[in-house]
Amino acid sequence: MLPPAGPARRVFTTALVVAVIAFAVAAGLAWVDRGARLQTTGNWLERIQQEAAAAAESLDADLRHLSGLADEIAADLESGELPLTRVEARLEALVEHHPYVFGVGVIFRPYAYAPDRRLYAPYIVKRNGVHRMVWVGDVYDYTLPEHDWYHQGTARPGWLEPFFGQASQAMLALYCTPFRLPGGEAGETAGTVCIDYSIEDVWALVGALDLGETGYAFVITDQGTFVSHPRRDYVRQGLTLYDIAERLGDPVLRRLAQRATDLRSGALAHSNELTGQDSRIFYGPITAPDWSLAVVAFTAEVPLDLSDHKRRQILIAIALITGATGLVVLLVAYRLDSSAVLWSGSLTVALLFLVGVVHLWTLEFAEAGRDPPEAVMLVDRAGIQSYLAGYAEEARLQRFDDLIELPTGVFIQAIRFQTAHDFVVTGYVWQRYTVPDHDDLQRGIFFPDAIPHEDIREELFRFREGDSEVVGWYFKTTLHQPFDYSRFPIDIKTLRLRLWHPDVAHHVVLVPELEAYRLIHPTALPGMEPGFRLPGWQLQRSFFAFRFHDYRSDLGIRGSARVGEFPELTYHLTLLRNITDAFFSNQIPLFVAAIMLFAMLMIDTREQDRASLYGFTTATVLATAAAIFFIILLAHIDVRRRYAVEEIMYLEYFYFITYFTIVAISINAFMLTALNDNRFFHYRDNLIPKLLFWPLLHGAFFVVTVYVFL
Repeated sequence: MLPPAGPARRVFTTALVVAVIAFAVAAGLAWVDRGARLQTTGNWLERIQQEAAAAAESLDADLRHLSGLADEIAADLESGELPLTRVEARLEALVEHHPYVFGVGVIFRPYAYAPDRRLYAPYIVKRNGVHRMVWVGDVYDYTLPEHDWYHQGTARPGWLEPFFGQASQAMLALYCTPFRLPGGEAGETAGTVCIDYSIEDVWALVGALDLGETGYAFVITDQGTFVSHPRRDYVRQGLTLYDIAERLGDPVLRRLAQRATDLRSGALAHSNELTGQDSRIFYGPITAPDWSLAVVAFTAEVPLDLSDHKRRQILIAIALITGATGLVVLLVAYRLDSSAVLWSGSLTVALLFLVGVVHLWTLEFAEAGRDPPEAVMLVDRAGIQSYLAGYAEEARLQRFDDLIELPTGVFIQAIRFQTAHDFVVTGYVWQRYTVPDHDDLQRGIFFPDAIPHEDIREELFRFREGDSEVVGWYFKTTLHQPFDYSRFPIDIKTLRLRLWHPDVAHHVVLVPELEAYRLIHPTALPGMEPGFRLPGWQLQRSFFAFRFHDYRSDLGIRGSARVGEFPELTYHLTLLRNITDAFFSNQIPLFVAAIMLFAMLMIDTREQDRASLYGFTTATVLATAAAIFFIILLAHIDVRRRYAVEEIMYLEYFYFITYFTIVAISINAFMLTALNDNRFFHYRDNLIPKLLFWPLLHGAFFVVTVYVFL
């Protein structure tokens, strides 16, 4: 049922068209935004899955080829085509034609080679890029029970669990196949042919995968033992994926271990409760040795265009509020003669704009959960090693000094803002030096952003712990960091504690000692005093990060890595301003002024009786407006003085809108008494300006919020 013909019908029709178009635009933008995110995420996951599959195929082909070379030697020994006197020459020819082979050897049972020689085991291994002959029997007695590789190799062909080879002095993936000699006893093997694939080559292959800044891959055997992992100690210690799953109490990793060791392929969604990272894990078999390759890709590194996403969300909010406003006007059109309906519609529209403002604030505060720009968040040891492996390779190509990793920890006790751009930090910092590798390194740390005469540091402890020397300092320092206050009071501040090692002559990269913290999840606030409070702020997250910085100088040291993008360790604190406190202290004058201005507007009248009752005159309105203006102006000046910023702050737009409102109320009072028979000002004794006051005021707040945050 349509409203009666006339103004009501026209208002209804216009509002209906606006609402339909606005809701259609909102739906379209939501569909585009969702599609863009899904497509980007899907393409990213598909690319990583394809890279993982290609790496698994490449590794499988290499291992099949190596095992085939060993099988050929065994077959030639059994057929007699390879005489025992030519074994060493055959091994030398093999590594000459296949230089990527790390090691190859023929290991004979005792006295199988010659009756007068108990152990005979020629083995050619690569050392410092050159193949050399090693006699395994001269290094150790390989027939002893503890040498499983020999006993398994003489029993059946196959790839063995990775181990540290004493003869090769390297971590090895070893394929062995037994052989018999012509004329030998039936059923008895004469020895085994073994060929090595260096674990370093596996690391190089999986490390070359493009998995983002901190994504990584690892390889496990059918027993779950690590063949390759960014945490190389996992491989050296012979740990399994089951061990790590049990240590972390992680059912997803346990399920991954079960599926991978069954040589299945697939994908798992994983959320690490300790680090707060969400990831996708792709896994698939490497069939030749019965291994599995798993790739961990962190969803935070999906290359989404977050600025476009935020822009679309703001446009969707605009469209929804416009459509909802159209619906309100559409309903009001049925009762344009009812003051109660008109006032209900006016306040509802004002409320819609207010909800829109709060929604945009929510979108802005969502920024606090994002990783810092131009930096890599460090919450996982494997991710750190994965990143540093790529950086170390790049540094090696540029002929920088060898990378020295120095574990560093931070514990913050107190923070206090001294000025708008300076803050005081007190706490503890420590470093772990490896002895004797780091004996020539100076013990110390400093903060490049510190104000020199306000930087206090004293050594608290120094002790030995195994092969490590741990040195700790207490510090109290004032750091200067320019902050952006353009969006005050919807503030998200990231305080950065930049950490340098004073020995710039060495290629020292500070890395966080994550093991020193019970929880490294950013929202668990690692490195912060329990119960920490900063008045006016909410501490959202704390975390370590590598911040990429090009110093554009080698600092006087030729060949210094700092001439390029150097990974500078920083400790980040994400703070959200307490919006309630900020608005109570800054918006109360504006809120009171708005109430007073609306009261002035409500007493504006042309009726002499009401005017005399309220004491309404144009001069009174102008005088009151002038008084309100000076009060608001003083509050505005105080805000500018406190934050000493050059740009216009978001809060200031509210002051500007209030100034304009003061002028508009003054003009309204003058126009109401100066003009005769004006529809806008005189309709039902100034009803239209009164109805528009709150919608226009909140609408202006919404418009400037869109302008600032879009």
